[in-house]
Parts: sequence; structure tokens; C-alpha cells
Amino acid sequence: MRLHQNLLYVVLIFLLGLGFAFRLFWQTLEEINLPRNQQISFSANIAKEPKFSGQWQVIEIAGSRIYTDFYPRFRVGDRIKVTGRIDDQGRIFAPQIQIIAGKQGLAGYLSKVRAKASENISKLLPLREAILVNGTVLGVDDIEGKFRDQLIKTGTIHVVVVSGQNLMIVAGIFLSLIKYLGRRKSLILALAAVFVYAALTGFEPPVLRASLMVLFSTLAIYFGREVWPLWSLFLAALVIIFIWPQAVFEVSFQLTFAATLGIMTLGQYLIKVWQKIPLIGQNAAIATSAYIFTAPIILYYFGRISPLAPLANILVAEAIFPVMVLGFAIAILGFIFLPLAQLVAYAVYVPALYFVKVVELFAKIPVDQLQFGRGNLAMVVGLYLLILSLIWIWTSKSKSKSKV
Repeated sequence: MRLHQNLLYVVLIFLLGLGFAFRLFWQTLEEINLPRNQQISFSANIAKEPKFSGQWQVIEIAGSRIYTDFYPRFRVGDRIKVTGRIDDQGRIFAPQIQIIAGKQGLAGYLSKVRAKASENISKLLPLREAILVNGTVLGVDDIEGKFRDQLIKTGTIHVVVVSGQNLMIVAGIFLSLIKYLGRRKSLILALAAVFVYAALTGFEPPVLRASLMVLFSTLAIYFGREVWPLWSLFLAALVIIFIWPQAVFEVSFQLTFAATLGIMTLGQYLIKVWQKIPLIGQNAAIATSAYIFTAPIILYYFGRISPLAPLANILVAEAIFPVMVLGFAIAILGFIFLPLAQLVAYAVYVPALYFVKVVELFAKIPVDQLQFGRGNLAMVVGLYLLILSLIWIWTSKSKSKSKV
């Protein structure tokens, strides 16, 4: 029976992989490129998640890259008019950009709801604590410059920006409470966190894709046995990129997949080893496994990483859970009865302040960041092979000892 199920997974993954390759190839053939070396003006929809590089917000449209300031933030689904000069490499620096139309329908309504919730949170909490809650709960990236540098230096930026990585950490924490809450309650809470997070962030495409992956993975961890959750993870990833081929190139999707893979593999073993450590054992296992598996991707895109980042991530992991849970409550209560939301804000202030102070403390430690591997795909592959090899060796030795 198990052999037949695994074979079915292999066939489905193979077929979806072929389908994705075909769709990607077909899109490449149909792609329209902008002209070069001239002043241009055009209108287009943003189909890919804008990225951040140095001082620029980078928007990819029609084979070209538009480099603009961090603010205002542009989102997938916005229709913009761009006026500027394009160089021979298809780059447009600091053009004039006008948003012609934002999101419409349900997406537009949810975007307004998120803006109002963010405004309420900013009224109830100090600046940096509000940034943290807005980022983790609503996916609102309004991080001021100095705090952003501190988050990058300590390797904790992924918590504050829209990403499925911290969502997977929260779902993993809920599932790790099975022995206290029971399997059914833990699963319900984990799935509720996924849905509420996606709704509060306006069902933005990157968040929606990350939420779907976390949803599939959470169900796989709950119902799966042995290797089945991993098959389910790869199957879920292929379903998502088959529907949205551009997702495979998004940093948030890659980080979500890597963090989920880390929690479902290394994380399950670390939980068993560290669960006896008082207070921080399980959370530290989840945060560490997620960080180890996302580190190669962080190096590929940003080319730097702090040797103190693993410890910083373990320490702030204790704050992510209460910040997100209480942050959800503030966002919802802010629409119902603001004074009650203020009471919850007093409670969330404690873990949020703890998070901020840990980041500030680690950012002051005079340790240089390791800088290497930016844009080096071979480095990414090599690091993942090394990580997986070490896990295989470790688990093999553990199984041998248990048999003895």
C-alpha cells in the first residue's frame, strides 16, 4: 500500500514538473521586451513581487528592471505608468511612476482593511514595536532605515517582512503543542493562523502562495507518516508553481519552501533532542532548522550573513509566537472596540519590546558579517547538499544507536 502511494506521488510530481517546464518555456516565447537606449513611457501591471536591492525597490516588467525608491511600496496587481530612460541592459533608474489603478474587488477591500488595521496598531504601540507587529501580522513593510539595517545585520529581517517563513514557524509551534492541546486542537489552531494571516495581509499573491504551502505542509505533518509529508511538500510546491509559474523566482516563496523543508526534516529531530530544554527547547529547534535551511538562499540574494544570526533567531523565536497571536487579536479588536485592543497592546508590548532589544543588542556586537556567494547558484546547491548529507549521517547514527 505504501509503495503504491509513494509511486503515485512520484508520478504526480513528475507530471507537474513537466507541465511547469512547458508553461515556463511557453511564457518565455511569448514575453515582450521593452526597447533599449531611449526615453520611454508605458503602462503595465505588476505581475512579479518587487524585490529590494541596496537602496532600490526593483520592479521587473517585460524583461526589464525598474529601480525606484523604497517608498511608496508597489504591490503585485498594481497597474502603473512608468516614464524614464531605459539603458542598453533594460534598466530604468529613478523613473516617474504613477499608480493608475490599485487592487479591485475583494483584494482592494482587504487592502483597505489592512491599511486601517495597520493604522490602529501604529496608534497603540511605540514605533519599532508597531513595525514588528505590522510586519509579522499584516505584512506591512514600513521599516525605518536604521532598524532595517539592524534586522539585516542580525539575520532577523525575515520575521518583520511579509514571508511564509515566520508563518511556518508559528504553525510548527502550534503542532508542537500536540501533547498539551491534543492533535485536533493543535491542527485547528495552526490552520486558523494560516487563514487569518492570509486574510489580514490582503491575500497578496506571495502570501497566498506561502499560505497554501504552509497549509499543505501542516496537513501533511498532521496526517502523514514518515516520508509522506516530504512528498506532500514537493507536490504542494509544484501545484503552486504550476498555477503561478512566476512563484519559483520569488524570494518569499523560496524562503517559505526552504523553511518548511527545514522544519519538516531537521526540525523534527531537533525537537526530539531539545524538547527537554526548559522554556526555549521546541521553539529554538523550529527557529534553528528554519534558519539553517534558508541561509543559502539569503546568501544567494544578499551575499552576507551574520555568524551571530542563528543565536539571534533562537532568542527572538520566543517572541514570534506571542507577537503574532496577540497581534492578530489587536488587528481584529481594533475594528470592534479600540479600548479593548489597547489592553491587548499592553500585553503584546512585552514580547515585542524583547524582540526589539535583542535585535538592538546583537546589532551592536562588533562582529563582521560573512560576505560571500551572492548570485552563486553552485554555492547554494553545494550548501544544501552539505546540509542534507550531515542530516543523513546524523539520523543514520541515531537509528543505529536506537537499535543497539
